[in-house]
Amino acid sequence: MNPARTIQANAKAGASLNAVPPIEALPRPSRVPLSFPQQRVWILSRLAGGRETCHIQMGLRLRGELDEAALQSALDGLVARHEALRTTFGMKDGEPFQRIGPARVGRPLKRDDLTAATDVEATLSDLMRHEAQAVFDLEIGPLIRERLVRFAVDDHVLLITMHHMISDDWSRKIIASDFSELYAAAREGRADRLSPLSVQYADYALWQRRCLVGEALEQQSEYWLRTLAGAPTMMKLPTDRPRTAQQDYRGNFIEFVLHEPLTTQLKALNERHGTTLFVTLLAGWALVLARLSGQDELLIGTPSANRTRSEIAGLIGLFLSTLPLRIDLSDDPTLAILLERVNAAALGAQANQDLPFEQAMELINPRIAPAPIIQVILAWQINFVEPAELPGLELEPVGAGDCVAQHDLVLDLAEVGEAIRGRLTYATPLFERSTVESFVGYLHQALSQMAADPGQRAWSTPLLLAGGRHRVLVEPNSMEAAYPQDRRIHDVFEARVKRDPEAIAILEGRGLSYREPNVRAISAADGVCPPQSSLTNSSPEPQTGVMNFIEGTRVVTEAELQANNITRYHVSKFYREQINNSGYYDQLKYIVEPSFHEFKSPGNLDTSGEHDNTVMPGLQHKYAQTGLMLVTDRCASYCRYCFRKRIVGKDSNEITADFAQIAQYIGGHPEMTNVLLSGGDPFVLSTAKLDKILDHLLPIPHLDSIRFGTKMFAYEPKRFEDPALPALFQRIYEAGKAAVIVTHFDHIGEISIDAERRIRSLRAQGVQFLNQSVLLAKVNDDSKILAATFAKCHRMGVRPYYLFQGRPVKGASHFQVSLRRGLEIAHGINQRLSGIQKTFKYIMSHYTGKIEILDVGTDGRVYMRYHQNMSLEKIGKIFSRPYLEGACWLDDLPEG
Repeated sequence: MNPARTIQANAKAGASLNAVPPIEALPRPSRVPLSFPQQRVWILSRLAGGRETCHIQMGLRLRGELDEAALQSALDGLVARHEALRTTFGMKDGEPFQRIGPARVGRPLKRDDLTAATDVEATLSDLMRHEAQAVFDLEIGPLIRERLVRFAVDDHVLLITMHHMISDDWSRKIIASDFSELYAAAREGRADRLSPLSVQYADYALWQRRCLVGEALEQQSEYWLRTLAGAPTMMKLPTDRPRTAQQDYRGNFIEFVLHEPLTTQLKALNERHGTTLFVTLLAGWALVLARLSGQDELLIGTPSANRTRSEIAGLIGLFLSTLPLRIDLSDDPTLAILLERVNAAALGAQANQDLPFEQAMELINPRIAPAPIIQVILAWQINFVEPAELPGLELEPVGAGDCVAQHDLVLDLAEVGEAIRGRLTYATPLFERSTVESFVGYLHQALSQMAADPGQRAWSTPLLLAGGRHRVLVEPNSMEAAYPQDRRIHDVFEARVKRDPEAIAILEGRGLSYREPNVRAISAADGVCPPQSSLTNSSPEPQTGVMNFIEGTRVVTEAELQANNITRYHVSKFYREQINNSGYYDQLKYIVEPSFHEFKSPGNLDTSGEHDNTVMPGLQHKYAQTGLMLVTDRCASYCRYCFRKRIVGKDSNEITADFAQIAQYIGGHPEMTNVLLSGGDPFVLSTAKLDKILDHLLPIPHLDSIRFGTKMFAYEPKRFEDPALPALFQRIYEAGKAAVIVTHFDHIGEISIDAERRIRSLRAQGVQFLNQSVLLAKVNDDSKILAATFAKCHRMGVRPYYLFQGRPVKGASHFQVSLRRGLEIAHGINQRLSGIQKTFKYIMSHYTGKIEILDVGTDGRVYMRYHQNMSLEKIGKIFSRPYLEGACWLDDLPEG
């Protein structure tokens, strides 16, 4: 089907929120919540390095006779008119809220007399840099500050700096317009002619929280879910330097002009194809990005003023949202077809723009990570502010101080007169100026080609001018490379092993790290076999007396084992051989071999509130859409970190065989759309037994997926050679449901060739695969190991989606790592993964819900977000607590 028509159909399926009540000035609660955009900026302002992106600066050069009294009056009037400019933010019970201050006359206006300055421009640049970087206190305020700089009696500069929590780029236009009228009114001694504001920003935030939830957004959520499903999460642009783990916001920009002849040609193209200038420019930019990245699908963000409702059209505040536009260049379309596709994407996004950006992004698994999910922006008519007109003064805009790059590339375009002005802001840690200058040249060439011949194919459209061909095509392919002349090759190789053992050394069919050939070489040379476990008994039958532990042997009693929640050693022969031969024995032994630490590992037996959410034996219903069935208390091997140590390997009344009763409950709860079979491991049951369970589940119409949580691919992958299994999964498919296997690979050393082969075979039969891992001290508390594990999963077609924080389970809490260390590891993983592989969330499965751990802010607080919760209103809600060093769990953090 034509992608453009698909998007247009999706757009029609979405619905603008005409049925939602109007925004009104209703009675306010004692604590006004943050709006959705404010919530995102609140978190960003507390992350390391994020604060500098949260300041908005305006500069205006005033030449002529300045009436400073009128200026003061206009500034006072502006703050009095807009509550957002006198808003600060408090914190109560870990949740931020808005606090609106009173309007005051004679607000402080900082004045600087620099009439004696010798280098005016350098002095002004330093002042603006200082003003842009000076920290705002969100709790004390004010969050707007004004500064008047005097260079001569008839030459001043007015600087206005605001925090992003109270303003956005579009608000600068409103500030310029309102300020102009207020200054003129004060100078002429008359009342201003501004229309009264019927609502304020706090009213908008309350309306958004009250109305943009539930069914009101269901259709638009469905549109974005369809549109963004499988969308690329990383644009693979060629950078001059690698991306760092922590996003660096330093930037610079290049200004350019698309002159009148080209602009005229582009307008003529618009008329012929029924598009707008914005769509044409976006299509040209998409063509450049696709050719640079080699990707035929792109996700480009475009800011939307988000002021479609008349009540808020004239308000200052944080409304600006980003619409993610999915651009399709597959099948080598002509430029005319590309225009059609881009037009459809833009129309679809605009028709469904009421859904807050934060919720749209949640649909494609976002997380606060080293790179945002949208790396490239095209802004049309947003950031170019026409100078205000002030009586008796000549005005000109003054550029900001230090340039901040919130994204890799931000292309600002605006029609000014008969031409198009442009500014391309770029992240200087990634790009050289010369590289970005070439991007501008490609854009000019792409638009020229589009206007001249829209019938040519996108992937063969010439974008390089003759002068750039040698630099792009010849210089990068030079094979000359310097290497040490005084060292032997194996010395150089071993040095690289020590420096970065997981880096790819050989790529031929599969990646081979530097560590692997080095381990093989050492083993072959020295005749050393992997260390063997001192534990040889794989029987689950009870033993008495002496028990083997990693640290040695110990005489234990059954009472001692029960009191400390210790399960006896039980491991499959396959897994024992796998960890012995993997090269990772020293880490993997802790997964299955008992340790003395289990005797002094405090905690409780139910850290996630499973007992409280058990509706009948064998069925938990904690989250509305999900039912969790405990179908067995056995596993192929017993994990020492197991969070269900109270059940696994023991006789438990939490397991049931009455699947008819469970099915009756699920059938009476239409909100339950998926079931997870767990325990224990469901694949220790026979396929015939699993078939009997499906007999009860498959007839339930509102179930759309059946999930199986299993570590069997690590412990005994031959289980999946059962010839009856394909028919079982085919039954699920024919019932119109998805079969999903959730693997539990915690370490790359657990992924055997046998496991990979059987996963690929099942995927070919339509089974979907996800992976969840647990962060474990001494096992995988290393970003390189986990990044390699997740990358390997992706290569097999298994999508990592949870990295669980270890739980404080009695007998297993010694596996926990601190939250700070866990965040360092999560960031390190993302540094090593490509964009499409960054699909996991760092999660704490707490009794209050699944909590995504976001970061430790510069204010010393841990910021978290409810990924799942029993209350739908709490899902997506961000909260924080003071961080204590060594804290590993939410309950370790004090409230307040």
